Amino acid sequence: MAYNVITVTRQFGSLGRKIAREVADHLGYEYYDRDIIEFAVKEMRGDIEKLSAFDQQPISPFDKMMHPLGLGNTKMKRALFEMEKSIMVDLAASRNCVIVGRCSDYVLREYGIPDENMLNVFIYAPIEKRLINCKEELQIEDPGEAYLYLTGVDKAREVFYKHCTKHRFTSNKFRHLLIDSSMADFSKVADIIMDSAKIKFGIG
Repeated sequence: MAYNVITVTRQFGSLGRKIAREVADHLGYEYYDRDIIEFAVKEMRGDIEKLSAFDQQPISPFDKMMHPLGLGNTKMKRALFEMEKSIMVDLAASRNCVIVGRCSDYVLREYGIPDENMLNVFIYAPIEKRLINCKEELQIEDPGEAYLYLTGVDKAREVFYKHCTKHRFTSNKFRHLLIDSSMADFSKVADIIMDSAKIKFGIG
């Protein structure tokens, strides 16, 4: 039996994770984002906070955004990402799912998931709208702080994606659908993605 996977790559503040969760819930697909790291750590018989620690301190939510593979050494990060790749491929090959981030659009294509069973989505939005979302969704009231947070995470994702894939984070190389989430309410954007998935996967 062939399974379908929707990957979601997103700019920070575009509501990409919220939209992806909505898509998974409505399609009845499994949903994975930070869970993939936790699976990888369990496979490595470690502890997520220990692997992500810096100077013995637990990693903060901000650092999780800024450092997708934690703050460990290069060898640990490489091992963690290799395990993540293996887990993503196993998930996509064994169940219908939505996977957020982790260069999943690149990884699954490069590691043998057929294109007909993938819908790779990139969610973006104008920076002005993303700053509003930072205030409303993350309760970051100070505009200057929100801007630094947003641009910092954007840069971290760009560096991570380029390092892992050799392509720009905003490239359409591995994407089927690029969508501006500011065009409508997040649930309407999720509807567009679901309709696209139904067309691509040939489901009712």
